[in-house]
Amino acid sequence: MRSPQARLWGWFLLYLAVMVALAAYRHRLWTYGADLGIFAQVVQSAFDGFRDGPERGTHFRFHWSPILAVLWPLVALTRSTLSLQIAQAILLGATVIPLRALASRYVGEEQATRYAALFLLYPPLLAIAFLEFHEVAFFPIVVVALVLAADRERWGWFAALAFISATIREDACITLAIAGFAFAAAGFVLRNRRGDGLFIGRPRSPRAFALAGFGLAIVNVAALAIYFGAVVPRAGAWQPSHFYAYPFAAGPIALVLALLAHPSYILGFLKFGRLTYALEAFGPLAFLPFFSRWTLLAIPSLVMLLLSNDSIAWRMGEHYAALWLPWLLLAALAALVRFERAGGPERTKRWTFAMAAICIIVLIGSNPMHPAHYLKPFVPHTDAAEAMTHVPANARIVTHDEWYGHLALERRNLGIFLCPEDEYAVYDDDFPSDTFIHGALTEVHDEMLRGTAKIVWQRGSTKVYRRVLGQRHWLADCR
Repeated sequence: MRSPQARLWGWFLLYLAVMVALAAYRHRLWTYGADLGIFAQVVQSAFDGFRDGPERGTHFRFHWSPILAVLWPLVALTRSTLSLQIAQAILLGATVIPLRALASRYVGEEQATRYAALFLLYPPLLAIAFLEFHEVAFFPIVVVALVLAADRERWGWFAALAFISATIREDACITLAIAGFAFAAAGFVLRNRRGDGLFIGRPRSPRAFALAGFGLAIVNVAALAIYFGAVVPRAGAWQPSHFYAYPFAAGPIALVLALLAHPSYILGFLKFGRLTYALEAFGPLAFLPFFSRWTLLAIPSLVMLLLSNDSIAWRMGEHYAALWLPWLLLAALAALVRFERAGGPERTKRWTFAMAAICIIVLIGSNPMHPAHYLKPFVPHTDAAEAMTHVPANARIVTHDEWYGHLALERRNLGIFLCPEDEYAVYDDDFPSDTFIHGALTEVHDEMLRGTAKIVWQRGSTKVYRRVLGQRHWLADCR
């Protein structure tokens, strides 16, 4: 008979096989968009400024993500954007390994394995793993590993993970700084009362926990200071600010300060779309997080997203969910552990059954992975690779999002926004996008009428346009 740990690894490998198969099929259909290509180029140039085509320079103008450098050997070896999708699936799914280790200290190995394996069905986790790669894929496993290290009082590991956590992304730094200060405050309040375990309520060494939490906060605050104080001024204005624009603040740090001054602003999330997002987050966990204080640590991320003016931030299936996901998984697991310790395994059976049933129902009826959209061949690409061979190797090229997402590693100067410095445009004139037809395609055809662009290669509706230097136009922020 296999051990519980072996069974969990079996479930993880099954999850991974499914996710890799889906990723490979979607990659074959060319339905990954620009973000995958961006990160592939950023990782490829990790030792040359973290640069990519669409962002017209360093990725640090957009996000603080030095952790991406650890993926450079993977991209250098495979030379395929698919490798990042597989890495993302591994990172997200592997979060259940430290979750099982956490639970196993308080309940039996069998129960700990069952609880952890259930999270492989959690729709938001599957959606993040399935959609385009983002650096926040590192966040859930790092957070859970931090909590595990604190629970086991492995302070060396905790310190190492704290430094790693400060390299993921600036909004992750804010979340972890708040968590660190919360850990420090809890440890200080409980400094004279030893508990029987951090995960179920009280740390065994409150003073050490307080110091560790303070260190976690300081490391992440320092990372924010370095990024916004030294890196951004040299790289240029912080670009993703529109995702962090609020009715009463501009930027995540300003949001925190505004809420501290006016707590009533938080009521702004009480709108239908935002409430359904919260329902999609808590519902598949059978609302178990409401029975655990660990949920409190998810509030900063949820507030940061739910109050955003941009609906993409609070649309389930987007990568932003990775910022609150580990805290809700920890909370759900802690609730199950507490229920079992209070009433035995029989008490938790109803909860685990409910959680599994709801997850399956959501995956069938309202799947945030959107497989019906992404797993069908809606993007023409038959002649895309051939078209690229008719463009000089070092020329700047603009193309479709999906073509860029697939070919980004083959062309360092490939981008998606029509800008003056783009000498070539590689397009399918029949590409099914109104934005493309009424934007880039119209502009290129106007340039042809003005005599400042011409077709240098064509097969069917796929064409290579060459644009005249000095007379090119643009349709985006090309700074």
